[in-house]
Amino acid sequence: MAERSWRYDEPTARQVRLGRLLERLRKDAGLSQGKVASALEWKGGASKVSRIESGRLGVSEADLERLFALYEVTDEGLKAYIRDLKRRGTQRGWETEVRDVVSTAYADLIGHEEDASDAYATNLTLISGLLQTARYRAAVIDEHMPDIAEEEREQRLVIHAKRQEAFKRPSPLVFWGVISESAFRHVIGSPEIMAEQLEHILDLGESYPHVINIQVLPEAAACHAALFGPWVILSFPERYSPDIVYLEGFTTNRFLEETGEVQAYSRLFKRLMTESLPGAKSIELIKKYRDTYSKG
Repeated sequence: MAERSWRYDEPTARQVRLGRLLERLRKDAGLSQGKVASALEWKGGASKVSRIESGRLGVSEADLERLFALYEVTDEGLKAYIRDLKRRGTQRGWETEVRDVVSTAYADLIGHEEDASDAYATNLTLISGLLQTARYRAAVIDEHMPDIAEEEREQRLVIHAKRQEAFKRPSPLVFWGVISESAFRHVIGSPEIMAEQLEHILDLGESYPHVINIQVLPEAAACHAALFGPWVILSFPERYSPDIVYLEGFTTNRFLEETGEVQAYSRLFKRLMTESLPGAKSIELIKKYRDTYSKG
């Protein structure tokens, strides 16, 4: 695999969220990027506005206040949140250290997870990433990336383990997961690895009863026909920061942030939870598959 070149001037996940908030305010005000640049007499023109909204160019405190005035932002809470996001945006978290190993979208996911309050995840064929054991994760990597160098493989496993620390922070990431029963039928690695993985899910539920919420979608559920994925919805504690959807594909990962698209996924997740087994029955089914794999 060719070595990736990461530039330190790439925006952090917080800078990206700041830019998108400013973009939403501009659109709510009915202004084009060109009109904003003209009104503020910016020499960079619409290009400067575009780079600010993409997170690739910082905005000064003075210019931020001018944008508030131009967009007629009167909500003091919103302004305070944006100012704080701007201040914290330059604080580079650990996701910036791994951009030479993983894709930009995956690194951004890590950054967003750091600030998110809730994650709503669904997966058809695999156990959701944040729930995976090291051996299960390694088996997935070996299956999807058979030619990966051993050093990069180990780096990815370290990154994965560090992501799971989100459950242990003072304000833990609350995980809501819908896992298809099909994921339990697919033997990843070996029966031993599968038994260990399913036991790990049960242990997580017991160790973090108010943080880890798992429901199993039976194979007979009708809504399987509407699914593809995996995907996760991330929600943030601040009411001003909209939910985002992270789509994970075989070759590319990407985010969805348009309100209509995010709402569509939110509705789908609610439907999945409705058609999934209740918590107690989900646990029973997980134990059943664990016991089957334990017997070899």
